[in-house]
Amino acid sequence: MTVMDRKPKYVNHIIFEIFRLDSVAFLVRDPSLLADPIYIISDRFSPFAREEKPEAKISIISWREGAYQLRIAVRGSYHVEKPSYYVIDPSKWFEWGWIIFPQHEISRLRQFLARFIDEKTGLWEII
Repeated sequence: MTVMDRKPKYVNHIIFEIFRLDSVAFLVRDPSLLADPIYIISDRFSPFAREEKPEAKISIISWREGAYQLRIAVRGSYHVEKPSYYVIDPSKWFEWGWIIFPQHEISRLRQFLARFIDEKTGLWEII
């Protein structure tokens, strides 16, 4: 019997680039509803936390059978808050994560994705 050492798919970066973000927030909800929801936030302009500099590492990674995936990883310091300014109960929200790019980084993101376009990827519609 042959034993294969499986590598996680995120190891196979083809290209990647780091982008500055304005804000990243994730809502963490306890599925058993035993705890109140909390935000994990990294916000460049937060009035509550200083020196947070959220970034996104955006990668094109190879997947099985020659396919590709877009991977977005976030990094940087963060703080935790309890949601306090909402109309609908956070446990009922459909969305639970937000990644906010500033305008100047949107054009950089498009240029980054355009570098990956060729006849092999079939991603001509990005241009």
